[in-house]
Formats: sequence, structure tokens, C-alpha cells
Amino acid sequence: MDQDLGGLGARVDAAVTTATELGAALHGSPYAGLTAGARALTRQHTPGVDDLATRVADGDAVCAWGRVDATGRTARLVDGAGDADALLLHDPARADLLLLADPAAWSIASGARGFDVSRRAPDVTFDPAAGHGVPHDPTAVALRGVLLAADALGCVRRMLDRTVTYAAERRAFGQPIGGFQAVQHRLVDHAVRARGMGLVVAEAARVLGDGAPGAAHAVALAEASVSSGAVHVLHDLLQLTGAIGFTWEHGLHLYERRAHQDARLAANPRTALRTIAGLEGWTRG
Repeated sequence: MDQDLGGLGARVDAAVTTATELGAALHGSPYAGLTAGARALTRQHTPGVDDLATRVADGDAVCAWGRVDATGRTARLVDGAGDADALLLHDPARADLLLLADPAAWSIASGARGFDVSRRAPDVTFDPAAGHGVPHDPTAVALRGVLLAADALGCVRRMLDRTVTYAAERRAFGQPIGGFQAVQHRLVDHAVRARGMGLVVAEAARVLGDGAPGAAHAVALAEASVSSGAVHVLHDLLQLTGAIGFTWEHGLHLYERRAHQDARLAANPRTALRTIAGLEGWTRG
């Protein structure tokens, strides 16, 4: 968010670092959507939108981000919709973003999904005629994807550290389970994967922040890498911790759920892979 509107003026890499720590802490705020929405709103420079952007920066209003489904009247898994004063909706079928500034224009669907218990992301039905279009901001869409990837990366890092500690303490057959090669190799493999995911997310943040060529490709690569890899790593860590990982006290399964939800919020990895295929020209002909 621009500083002249009351925001912090944080760089993309700083926002990514924040998102990573929020994921590691299972924080319930809709940070990715709020940040992307604030970015899109500050680029409009119209009286009504500027006022909303300033209120969002001041913490006086919440603008949730959603993705419209094929019906054109429903946004799936809108993180933060329950407390939202406005909705900014990305409809792939539209050339612009749809802004709904009146909560009376939408309703939260009953039976909201609770797969990720750390955040509430219900489906929302809305009246398209009650909103108005604002120019599409590809950078805002990309920023949200990178922040969701960073959130899942934070989940992986926190649970990998906790599992390594567990392997050093949990004993079986007279020694810590971390002394067995089968456990060692799996933990090393996951550490390498986590390092790789961290590198592609950092590169996407750098390129996006610099406005350099190839930002779309770097962002899609980060989204695809993390959304397809984070859940795999977390699920295997769940197996390595045995029954303790399934308990509410340990909470590893909560991180796996959150990583799943991060991928679903961005419609990944399929969307990211399609983006990469299109940029590489693999879909031509």
C-alpha cells in the first residue's frame, strides 16, 4: 500500500517475508487478499476507490479478494469475506476486476467450508449489477499468488523444523528415530525441497518487485512449485511423526490443511501450470 494513502509502502520481498511468518504461525488474517486488493485499489485514483483504499490502509475497512467461478455470480473460498466491507473479485472471463463496495450486494453461502480451520474462507454469492469494474491489475493478481505460495512455504518450514526436533527426541529400538537412515534421507529430501521452494518464491518476489521482464513466468513457477510440493512434504512429515502429528496438540495436520487451502485459494497448481504453458507457447496449435 502506498505511503501517501496511509500504507507502509513495503516492498514485495518484505510482504513475502511477512506472509511466510504468518503461515508459520497459522495466523488467521486474509493477508494475501488484503495486500493484493490494496495494491489494486491504490492504482485507480478515483474518489470513491481512493477513499476505500485509505480506509483499508488505516485498518478501518476490510476489502476481501475473491475469484469468480463459471456462473459469474459466485466467488469460491473468499478469504476474509465474513468481516469484509468490500469485495474485489477476479473473474477470468472479464477484462477488469469487479468491486462490490456495499455488503448488501453479497451473501455468504450457508455451509461454509471448514477444511482449513485456521482461516474462514466461505463461498459468496453476489449481484454483478451492484458492482462496478475497475481496471485489471496483473501485478495485484500475481502478488496474491506469490503471497499464498509464501504462506504455504512458512507452513513447510515450521513443520520441517518441528519434525527434525521430534526425530532427535523420539526413541525407538533404543535410539532416536533420527538415527535411522530411512528417516534421515526423507528429512534431507524435504529440506532440499523446502530450500528449492524458498528460492523460487524469493526470485518471484524479486522480479515482481523490480517490475522486470519475466515476472509472470517467475510467479507462475513459484506458485506451481509450492502448491504441488508443500502438501507432499507436509503429508510425509505427518507420516514421520506418527500418531502425534494427527493430534490437535501437535497440529501438523493443521498446517497440511492450510497448505491445501492456499493452493485452492489460488486455483493452483493447475492455473499456474496453464500460465507457464501459455507463456512458453506449448499450447499453440
